[in-house]
Amino acid sequence: MLTETLVICRSELAVALRNRTWLFMGLVQPVMYLLLFGPLLVRIALSTPGFPPGGAWKVLTPGLVVQLALLNSIFAGYTVLADDKAGVLERLQVTPVSRAALILGRVLVTVGLTLAQSVVLIGLAVLAFGLRAPLFGTVVVLLIAAFVSVSLSACSNALALRLRNEPAFSSLLNVVLLPLGLLSGILVPITAALAPTWLWAVSRANPLAHLVDVGRAAFRGEVPVPALLGAGALLAVMTALSLLWATRTYQRESL
Repeated sequence: MLTETLVICRSELAVALRNRTWLFMGLVQPVMYLLLFGPLLVRIALSTPGFPPGGAWKVLTPGLVVQLALLNSIFAGYTVLADDKAGVLERLQVTPVSRAALILGRVLVTVGLTLAQSVVLIGLAVLAFGLRAPLFGTVVVLLIAAFVSVSLSACSNALALRLRNEPAFSSLLNVVLLPLGLLSGILVPITAALAPTWLWAVSRANPLAHLVDVGRAAFRGEVPVPALLGAGALLAVMTALSLLWATRTYQRESL
């Protein structure tokens, strides 16, 4: 299965690299938030009781990395729709290639794109705004981004394959993306001291909110072992369930 996964990954990567404009545009939104929203957040952090410690850049940058993972992965299903329309997917599904390899090959491309863009974003925060984050914390945030990409891109691929309809897929993403992003506290942190009680309680039901909190703590060098283990367990469950669902969806659609 490893060889099949790498073959699919190389094929999808070649397609992605041909569209260099799309690769660049994926960075535009988080960079704009970093450049145009970050300085405003600095003032907010200094004057707002209950704002997370560590300074604005250690709060904003991990959130933007998770946002990158969220946006890259949740839109990954569009490549499935394009391949389905072109007949590529049908030709792949009649081959003996492992269905797990079909999904993993696509997912790995999304993960690679997310990590490359995340490194650029963190580097920009370091060079332009003097961000200082420990190496361990940076690695933790990148690992969170990688596993979020795996989970959500697998789900996006499965949904696209089930729907096989671009307008329906786009509508569903719009319904899911906005609350998922807002309730994770990516841009403005949702803390018990800042948010209304009901909003804080609702945000706790969002797995991304917990992962963003751990990423910010890691950037401060203060992540406790129990929180780190909890984040690891959460990512493991998300990854396993999403890959299982995507693989079974590919198998059913091949029948």
